[in-house]
Amino acid sequence: MRLVPRRSRYLWRLLIRPTLFAIPFALFFCFLQGSAVDKLGDYYVASLFFSFAITLAIEANSRWVVPRLVPRGHPQSGQAHPLQIASYAVAAMLGSVAAAIILNFTIAPDTFGTGRDIVMLLVFSAIFTGLFLGMIYATRMRRLFIHRIREEAENRTREEQELRIAAEIQQALLPPRIRAGKGYAAAGASIPCRTIGGDFFEYFDLPGDRVGFALGDVAGKGPPAAILAAMVQGIFTTHVDRDDGPAATLSRVNQALYKRGIETRFATIAYMVLTPDGRLVSSSAGHNPAYLLARDGAVQRLEKGGLIVGAFEDATYEEEAVTLDAGDTLVLFSDGVTDAESPSGEQFGEERLYSVLAARGAGRTPEEILEQVLHATRLFAAGHPPADDITVLVVRYLGNPSTS
Repeated sequence: MRLVPRRSRYLWRLLIRPTLFAIPFALFFCFLQGSAVDKLGDYYVASLFFSFAITLAIEANSRWVVPRLVPRGHPQSGQAHPLQIASYAVAAMLGSVAAAIILNFTIAPDTFGTGRDIVMLLVFSAIFTGLFLGMIYATRMRRLFIHRIREEAENRTREEQELRIAAEIQQALLPPRIRAGKGYAAAGASIPCRTIGGDFFEYFDLPGDRVGFALGDVAGKGPPAAILAAMVQGIFTTHVDRDDGPAATLSRVNQALYKRGIETRFATIAYMVLTPDGRLVSSSAGHNPAYLLARDGAVQRLEKGGLIVGAFEDATYEEEAVTLDAGDTLVLFSDGVTDAESPSGEQFGEERLYSVLAARGAGRTPEEILEQVLHATRLFAAGHPPADDITVLVVRYLGNPSTS
């Protein structure tokens, strides 16, 4: 099946192309000599000699000379090596001279009998060689250009497909959008600014019917950030199943990430633990403060913590403890929310987020609050593309299940 295209290309190079190339050359030399149009046929026959001779010379040069000048696998074997260019010029010139000699001894005898005729032959051969090489170069550059465009399109399609698969895997690593447990209800979503992102959120079932929930944001965007986010999420999961609090957990995560030695790569994390009786202990590793939305609409910021994880070996973290009443809601978010920009470049900011939660948060379900925050940022951006990943986690305390 593959022999037909190869034979077609071979036939094109050796027969069809030189036959067609002879036409513009015949016209060129006919008008160059100031000859009448009725002489065009003679010039075409002469041009055929030159066209076929140069074609055969170039073909022989490509097959037997060029591979010896620049062997396959050489760093410049796929480029226009100077020796290749010189060999093609010499081959074309030799082919042109051979055509003139054949022409002189066949259909145009004694054409080049004087010194002036020989000079004219050399000039004619040089012009014909230059024009022929120029046309061949143009066609090859066109073919190379089309090949590169096709190759880039295929690579782009393959990369987009790989990114889509990576995005599906990343979303599969995240918890379900809605979650209900003993004494709490939650809703969360992570929206990357590109196909894949560097944010994550997670729930942890802890001893004593406690529940932990975390939201993280790693440095960077795109595939590198997604890989680091998966690593941080995995490290966090392996260090969270203990009886100590959020500060100790963040300290262990920081140590584990720091020992990996990944320079310029760090993460911010907010981590909180909720007990069945409503005691909430929180700590933040350089992350945005969480908002505690009381049932009556009051909003409180939870800010205590420490430095980002992964950057400083001896980083320490503080904890903050509050007691929740049934109906109180906790809102965690990444800086993609507050850093969202309008078309004019203005940022959404924490004040707007505070206003959204204070005015519309009370009485709504966690999923409704989640959608309200996402809708507010989209409305503010007004179609302006996000510069960072947006992740929001909303957790509501429903009361002690053992007393209900």
